[in-house]
Amino acid sequence: MAAESGKNRMRLKIPGGALLSNRHVSAISMAQLIRILGRSQSWIFIPVYLSVIRHVPYIQIGILFFGTALLSLPFSIYGGNLIDRLGRRMAAVWLPPIIMALLLFMAFSIYFHSSLYFIYSAFLLVEPFTSIQGILDNVVITDTTDEKQRTDAFSMVRIAGNLGFSVGPALGGFLSQISYFYVFLFPAVLTAGEWLLYIRYVSETKTDFSVKTGNFEFPWRDTKFVILSLLVASMWFVAGQWGTTLTLFWTNIDRVPNYMIGILYSVNGLAVVFLQMPVNWVLARMRDFNRIALGGAIYSIGFFALAFFSGFPFLIADVVFLTIGENVMSPVTYSLIGKISPAEKRGQYFGAFQLLLGLIAPMAPVLGTGLLSRFSSDPFLVWLPILVIGISMSFLVSRVGMIMMSGRKPASYETKL
Repeated sequence: MAAESGKNRMRLKIPGGALLSNRHVSAISMAQLIRILGRSQSWIFIPVYLSVIRHVPYIQIGILFFGTALLSLPFSIYGGNLIDRLGRRMAAVWLPPIIMALLLFMAFSIYFHSSLYFIYSAFLLVEPFTSIQGILDNVVITDTTDEKQRTDAFSMVRIAGNLGFSVGPALGGFLSQISYFYVFLFPAVLTAGEWLLYIRYVSETKTDFSVKTGNFEFPWRDTKFVILSLLVASMWFVAGQWGTTLTLFWTNIDRVPNYMIGILYSVNGLAVVFLQMPVNWVLARMRDFNRIALGGAIYSIGFFALAFFSGFPFLIADVVFLTIGENVMSPVTYSLIGKISPAEKRGQYFGAFQLLLGLIAPMAPVLGTGLLSRFSSDPFLVWLPILVIGISMSFLVSRVGMIMMSGRKPASYETKL
């Protein structure tokens, strides 16, 4: 690693394989672990609190979660533009205290049994600011890694998050037995730890503030970006069957008890931790769009297999197989967006991709639950459309990606510390 100073700033070039010495990647990975450890339990147990303690109807809880998805969309594009305009450092310093204040407000609203509208308001705002925080992390990682490192860097963040997820929900279950107040107080306290990490280790990584980013806008004129982003986001019609659709299928069709469902999701988290880097090593020479296509195909086959087998040993094996698809596709998706984003507009581009993903991803459980409702007596017809969509989109991603990325020169890598 070599650095040279000039005009109160340093420029750093990090050679391949030096991710552990990259303080930005390490700090963001640790922040992600802390974030998921705390906030995963709040997301899991807020529906339980609203239903069991406050007797809120299911439909209102569903509308609340859908509302967070809708509200996150404009925050994505405007937040990404602000990251470009104001710099990475300012966003990194100011986002955690805002989120911490909202979580504290929710915690004390629950403690004092305040109006539901107070709780709804805070909950609706936490996710949009968290979305901006995710965009910020993606931009900083892209700023501070070269193309060869980037997939591994995003993988490190995923592994850290899954370590947090493996503990957070279980801890939340214990805290909820004491008081739901602690379920939201705990992530608020942990957010202070995130804040300290950002203040201490995340410096400004935007290279040139003299470049004007223009108005707050979506990069519609960048045809390559829009087409590739739509194709990649469309893969979430398959990937998005994790969660709601799969849990309902296991519960109502395979008759898997809740404790076994918990074990299956724990297997998912452990498979990310132990298999993400080996997957990266095996596929190191594969082009990004081909890797995304392969991940989509693995997802499609893994879900389709559920139509034919249901024993618990098979379900464990199938979860591992599905997680391999997740490991193949997820980190390289953000690496690809980083490659096609202009350095001075990375916030805008990551925000735009988050917006497109936010438009498509919520439709995945709608599709899945619709198929479950219509074909609950025939698992083959539940998963066949998912297979067809997944294989078709995988083929399109591979072919269109090859055409649009052919002849592209690697982007330069230079950042400040």
